[in-house]
Amino acid sequence: MADREYTLSQKQAINSSGHNILVSASAGSGKTSVLVERVIQKIINGEDVDRLLVVTFTEAAASEMKERIRAAIVKKINEVSDIELQNHFSMQLNKLNNANISTLHAFCMSIIRNYYYIIDLDPTFRIMDPTESELLKESVWADLREELYERDEDGKFALLTRNFSSDRSDEGLQDLILELFEFSNANPDPQAWLQQIAKNYEVPSDNVMDMEFIQQLLTEVKTKLMRIYRKDLDLTEQAINGGEPLKNAAEKFQNEVDDLKTIIDSLNGSWDDVQQAVSKMKFAQLPRGKKEEVQEFNAYAKSIRNDFKDEFNTIADKYFKLSSEQMIAVFKDAHDLMMKLIEVQNQFAERFLQEKLTRRSLDFSDLEHFALQIVLDDSEEGQAIRRDFQQKFNEVIVDEYQDINPLQETILTSVASPDPGNMFMVGDVKQSIYAFRMADPSLFISKNNQFKDEEQADERIILAENFRSMRNVDDFTNLIFNQVMDTEVGEIEYDDDAQLQFGAKYYPDEVQNNTEVMIYDDSQTDINDKEATPIISNKNDGQLQMIAQRIQKLFADHTQIYDKKEQKMRDLEYSDIALLHSTGSNNLEIVDTFKKYGIPIQVNNAQDYFQTTEVSIMMALLKIIDNPYQDIPLAAVLRSPMVGLKENELAFLRIGKKNGHYFEALLYFLNEAKLDSNNEFQMQLKTKITHFLEQLDHFSKLARQSTLVDLLWAIYDETGYLDYVGGMPDGPQRQNNLHALYDRAKGYEESSFKGLFQFVRFVEKMRDKNKDLAENPVVTDVKAVKLMTIHGSKGLEFPIVFLIDAEHGFNTMDEKGRYVLDRDAGMGITLKDFIHRLEIDTVQKNWIISIKKQKALAEKLRVLYVALTRAEQKLIITGAVNSADDTLNKWAEAVDTDETLIPAEARSKVSNFLDWIGMAIMRVPSVVEKYADYNTRKLQGTLIPDVELKIINSSELMDQQGLTALKSAQIPELQQLNAFDDIADVDKFKQIMNFKYHDEAATTTTAYQSVSEIKRVFDDPDKFELNFSEVDADQHIKPQNRFVTESLMAPRFMNEATKPKAAEIGTATHLILQQLDLNQPINETIIKDKIGELVMNRVLDEQVANRIRISTILDFFDSDLGQLMINHPENVHREEAFSLLLPAKGLFPKVKGDDDVLIHGIIDAYFEMEDRVILLDYKTDFVLPGSVEQGIEKVINRYQGQVNLYAQALGSILKRPVNEKYLYLLSIGRLVEIQ
Repeated sequence: MADREYTLSQKQAINSSGHNILVSASAGSGKTSVLVERVIQKIINGEDVDRLLVVTFTEAAASEMKERIRAAIVKKINEVSDIELQNHFSMQLNKLNNANISTLHAFCMSIIRNYYYIIDLDPTFRIMDPTESELLKESVWADLREELYERDEDGKFALLTRNFSSDRSDEGLQDLILELFEFSNANPDPQAWLQQIAKNYEVPSDNVMDMEFIQQLLTEVKTKLMRIYRKDLDLTEQAINGGEPLKNAAEKFQNEVDDLKTIIDSLNGSWDDVQQAVSKMKFAQLPRGKKEEVQEFNAYAKSIRNDFKDEFNTIADKYFKLSSEQMIAVFKDAHDLMMKLIEVQNQFAERFLQEKLTRRSLDFSDLEHFALQIVLDDSEEGQAIRRDFQQKFNEVIVDEYQDINPLQETILTSVASPDPGNMFMVGDVKQSIYAFRMADPSLFISKNNQFKDEEQADERIILAENFRSMRNVDDFTNLIFNQVMDTEVGEIEYDDDAQLQFGAKYYPDEVQNNTEVMIYDDSQTDINDKEATPIISNKNDGQLQMIAQRIQKLFADHTQIYDKKEQKMRDLEYSDIALLHSTGSNNLEIVDTFKKYGIPIQVNNAQDYFQTTEVSIMMALLKIIDNPYQDIPLAAVLRSPMVGLKENELAFLRIGKKNGHYFEALLYFLNEAKLDSNNEFQMQLKTKITHFLEQLDHFSKLARQSTLVDLLWAIYDETGYLDYVGGMPDGPQRQNNLHALYDRAKGYEESSFKGLFQFVRFVEKMRDKNKDLAENPVVTDVKAVKLMTIHGSKGLEFPIVFLIDAEHGFNTMDEKGRYVLDRDAGMGITLKDFIHRLEIDTVQKNWIISIKKQKALAEKLRVLYVALTRAEQKLIITGAVNSADDTLNKWAEAVDTDETLIPAEARSKVSNFLDWIGMAIMRVPSVVEKYADYNTRKLQGTLIPDVELKIINSSELMDQQGLTALKSAQIPELQQLNAFDDIADVDKFKQIMNFKYHDEAATTTTAYQSVSEIKRVFDDPDKFELNFSEVDADQHIKPQNRFVTESLMAPRFMNEATKPKAAEIGTATHLILQQLDLNQPINETIIKDKIGELVMNRVLDEQVANRIRISTILDFFDSDLGQLMINHPENVHREEAFSLLLPAKGLFPKVKGDDDVLIHGIIDAYFEMEDRVILLDYKTDFVLPGSVEQGIEKVINRYQGQVNLYAQALGSILKRPVNEKYLYLLSIGRLVEIQ
C-alpha cells in the first residue's frame, strides 16, 4: 500500500516543535495517524521512544497507538539499508514495550510505584473497582454519620442534615457529601476548592456589593439587561415612527426604556438601589386598536416583548427579591451551614482515605492525587524528581485533550518542560461530551483562544478536513452548526476554523446521498382503527415502525455503499447501519419492533445486560438464597426453567395461604395443606416444590460455608442453567453474561468485601449506575444493525447512521434540588427556615443554575455534533411529534430572520436535538419549496445542501406494509435459505401461513387491565354481571399510596409557572383527603398544617396548594359520611389496591373461550361497619356551576360501571355485599350516591 499523503496542516502538526502546540482536530481529520507519524518522525530524527510521554484517554487507544508505532518501526527496519539506522530502529522496537504510552492513570501508577517513599505510602497497594469504592464510601459515611450524631452537642450537624434531607430520610446529606467529594477531587487542591465555595457566602464589611461573587453576578445581569434595553429601545423607535396610531404606546415604551436605563445605572450603586429600581419596573401593554398600523406593530412586537419581559422577570425573581439586610442575614446563615458542611466533608475524606490505606487499596482518584503530591513535593528529593521528569521527556503528547480535568492538567504540566514548553495537545472541543466524568472543556477553549495569537510563542494548528465522510455529511453538519453554535449557546464559535472541510475525495462521483429528516406525525393517528395493520400504539411506536420500514426500503431499493477497504461499490448489509440515540431506555421496544419486521439488531450496554433473562433469574436466586422471604425474586425463580411452575400452580399455592410471604405459602403447602394423593396435579406440584426447597437449602448452606464463586459454579452445574441458556437464542452471549457474573464475583471476593448479601448490593449498585458486567461480548458473524448510545459511538464510524428519538427531551437539572454544584461557580444551596417554615433559594444557587444550564446546553450541542459526524455516507434523522403542523410553525417562527445565526433566545429554549435541527433546515431551499406554507425565507450561500424533510403519519406507515413481504433476493441474509427450497414442505408451509387463531379478539386484548380501562367497554353498566373465578379468593387488598410514587411526587403542575388547572387542584385536594389523620378533629387549622407539611416536603407545589379550597374538604367532613369517617376511623380503609382475575368474555364480548383477565384498581376509601359496607370514590371532574344537575348526571353515567366493578370486587374479597356506593365530586363539594 502506498505511503499516505499528508495535507499541509497535517504536515505542520507532524513536524512543528520547540514550543507548546494545540492541535484542534475535527471529526475524521486523521488525528491518530498524525500522532503516530509525529512519533515516527521523532524516532527517525534520532530521538528515543522512551523519551516521549504519550497519554491517551483509554487503554484500547494506548494499545492501538503502540501497535501502529511498532508496525511503522518494523516497516522502517525493512526499508532502510543503513546499518546504524537499522540498529537505531531495532533499539526503539525493544524500548517500545517500556515506553510511556499509556492512560494517565497508568502513568500515575508508574510514578507512585517508583517514588512511593516520598509520600510514605505502602507500595503493596491494589486498585479498587469503582463500584467497590462506592460501597466503601457508603460504609465509611454510615459509620461517620453515627459518630457525628453522637458528638453533636451544638446541634449543627442535625441542622445540616435537616437542611439537605427530607423528613423521611437523611440520605440527602449523604448524596451531597459523596457528590461534593467527587467535585472537589477533580481539582489539584480539593481543600482550596472547598474553601472557595464557602467564600462565596462571606460578606466583607457587611456590604454585599463588596462580594466578588456579587460583582460577577452583576456583570452577567448587566449584559442581559443591556440586551433587553436595546430590544425595547428598538421597538420604541418603531412605535415613534409609527405615527399617531402608536403615539401613546411610544410614550409608554419610552418610559420603559428610561426605567431600564435607571436600573442599569443603579448597578454601580448600592444593592438596595438596584433592588428598588427593579421592583418599580412595570411593562406597558401593547397598544389596542383595529388600525392596520397597530395590528402590524403588535404582530411584530408581541413575541419580542414577551421574550424580554420573561427574561427581565426571571432576573427580578431570581436575584432581586431581597433587600441588602435580608441578603446579609441569609448569607450569614448559609455561610455557617457551608462551614459545617466543609468540616464534615473533610472528616469524610480523611476517614475514607484512612480506610483505603488500612485495606492497602487505592482508587483512580488517589492515583492522580498521590502522583501529583510526588511531582510537586517541595523537599529536595521531590524537586529533583520533578526536574528528572522535565528533563527526561522531550515531549508530552496528550490525546483527547478536551476531556481532561484541572487535576490531570496540573499533573501533565508538572512533568513537562516549563520553558520552552514541550506539550503537544490534540483534541476537538466540539466532541467534549464527558462532563459527568468531570472533563473540563474550558481548558481546551482557553488555550485555543490564547494560542491563535501569532505574536506569542505557542502554536495552534487546525485539522479541519474530514477524511471519513461524504460531502453531504460535512455540508449538513456545517448547515446545522453554522446556525446554532456560538459562544453564547455552545461556548465556542463555529467559525471558519471549526467548519468541516470535505477531504474524503476517494468516494466515487456516482455516490450521491441527501440527508433525510423523517418526522412521525402523531396528530393523524387513529388508535381505534382495529382493522389497520400494524396498529400504531403511540407516537414512539410509530417512529420505530417508520425507522424499520425505511431500513426495509433501503434493501428494497438495492442500495449500494462504497467499501473503503475493498475500494469498490457493494450491496448494503445490515451491519453497515447504526442507530444512535441519547439513552438506552427504549432498547427493548426497538428490538421488539425490529424482530417483527425481520431486521436483525445487535445491542449491548449495561442496562440491557441487567435486563437479560439469565442475569435477572440468577440475581433473583442469589437473593432468595440469602433471604427466601422476598416475594418477587422467589416468584421469578419459581416461574423460571430452574423450577418451571406454571401460573395456575403459583395461584394454587397462594390460595392455600392467602396472607404472609409467598415462601410461607410454599412451606404451608408441603407441611400443613391437606393434599389428595390421587390428585396428579397436586402430587406433581409437591414433587417440584420439594426438590426446589431441598436445592435451596443446599445452596443456602453452601453460601454460609463456602466461597461465593463456589456457590455460583455449583448453581450453574447442579441446575444445568448455564447449559440451558446456551441452547437459547443468542446462547453464547447469554453464557458469556453468566461467566461475567462469575468473574465479577471472583474479583469481588478478592476485594475487601465478603458475603452474599453484600455481593447482591454490589451488583445492584452496578445496575443503578449502568455499569456493564459483560465487558467482553461474544463477537458473532451475524450481520445486524447496531444500536448504541451516542456516547458509546464516539470514535466509531458507520456507512449509514440513523439518529433516532431526536425529539427525546434533554435530562434537565433538578432546580428544586436542595443544592447545585459547579466546578467554576461553586455551590448554591436552598436554606431552610424551620421557624417560619420557609425555603429560600440563595442568589448563589439561582446564579449557578443559570450557569449550569448554559454549560449543559453547550454539551448537548457537542453530543449532537458527535452523532452527526459518525456517518460516512448517509445520515437519517428521525423523531416523533404530537403535531407536525404545530412543530413546523414553531420552527418557522424561530428562524424569521435574515441572519445566518438563529436568535439566541430561540436556540437556548431548545430541549431536544430535533428542534435545533428542525429550525436549521427550515430555511434550506429544498425544504422551503416543499413547505412554503410555513416559511418562505431562504438561507443564502453556495454550500447549502439539499435536505429531504418527510412528514409520515400512521396511514402512510400502513400503506408501506407491502415492504414486509420482501422477496428473499432483496435481503442478502435470506438468500442463503434458497438452498433449502427443494426439501421444504410446501403444504406444511401453506398450512402454517394460512392458519388463523380461533380467538383473534384475545390477541388484541391485554391480559392486564385497569378498572379505568375496563369501564370504557361498558354499554350498560347497570346490566354488568360477572362471575368471579376461584382465584379471586386468594387476592389480598394491599395498602398503597398512589400519591407518593415517583411519578406523582413531582407532578407536571409542580414544574410549570402557569396557573394550576382545576384537575390539578382536584388531585391535590384528593391527596389531602387521603393524608389527613382521622384520629384528630378535622378543622381548618389541621388542614392548613397538612398542606404546609406537604409543601415543605416538596410533595405539593405552593402555587397549587394556595388554590386548594379548604371549604370543600370541610364540607365533606361535615356530611354524614364524613362524620362517620371521623367517628369510626378504625373501620375506614383508604387507598387500597386490589388485583383480581375475571373471565375475559364478560368484559370483552368478542373474546371467546374461558381465558381470564387480570384487572387492578385502587379504592379511594371504604367503610367496613358491622351492619354494612360503604364504598367511596373521589372524582376531580369539573362540573359547570350553571348546570350542576346535568353535570352530576354525566359524571354518574361516566363512572357507574367502574364503581359497580369496584363494589363487586370489594364484595368478593370481603365475602359480604357492598351496601352503599358514593362519589364525592371535589369541584363542587357534593356527595352523590350510585344506585
